[in-house]
Amino acid sequence: MPTPTIVVLAAIALLATAQPPSPTPVPTEPPLREIGRVHVTTPLCKTLATHAVVAANLALEDDRKITFTLGTLRGVDLDKNIIAKNRGTDQIRREYAALRAGAVQGEAEMKKFREALKEVTNDEQRAALEKFADALDGALYRQKKLAEDLGRYLAWLDAQEPLTDQERADIERSLLAGLNPASPSPFGRTPSQPQTIQNPFGNFALIPETLSHSAKRAADELDTRATLIYRDEDAAADRIDTAFKGC
Repeated sequence: MPTPTIVVLAAIALLATAQPPSPTPVPTEPPLREIGRVHVTTPLCKTLATHAVVAANLALEDDRKITFTLGTLRGVDLDKNIIAKNRGTDQIRREYAALRAGAVQGEAEMKKFREALKEVTNDEQRAALEKFADALDGALYRQKKLAEDLGRYLAWLDAQEPLTDQERADIERSLLAGLNPASPSPFGRTPSQPQTIQNPFGNFALIPETLSHSAKRAADELDTRATLIYRDEDAAADRIDTAFKGC
């Protein structure tokens, strides 16, 4: 009878390059590669491999969600009017919820993996499996942290008003003209005041930025963090064959 084979997939460290702003960005599918064929001969190894497959595929799917969110953040117009802002933040909120749900589910699978791992009696094999789990857990943790910061960014957005480029320029001119920032501005807006909700991707101290510009900065931060996620996934790819060698 042929030995069962389970294939685990992970994403290559590749993100879509920046595209011209578009209200409906099209996600770019990152290419996939096979990181190992796991041959299982025992029920315990099958349990471990099954949880690893589910967690790895969830991490892969979250990579795709991050790519899509990057396109949304770089193309969304949050300053045209309040309707445009609400529509844009609703889209980002849906993507945040999906991203976090995938990471949480992946972490739950890895928790089951680690519970099953306690039954492995061979110390060398258990250590190799733990190293593999550490790498995949690292990717899932970074994805969840990224999603949680995106949620905090949404809370900050909810507390802001749309700000056009012209309004921002008027505020800057008022400051350059030496007007007291605490006095009413002749241009209808005042410089930013201390805020109780902070932008997790950084606040502009004096002259507020447009919300659309803040979204682009958020995209840049997500892009940077995504490279660390891919690094963890590559580490898992390097370790999976050794981890399941004894199976």
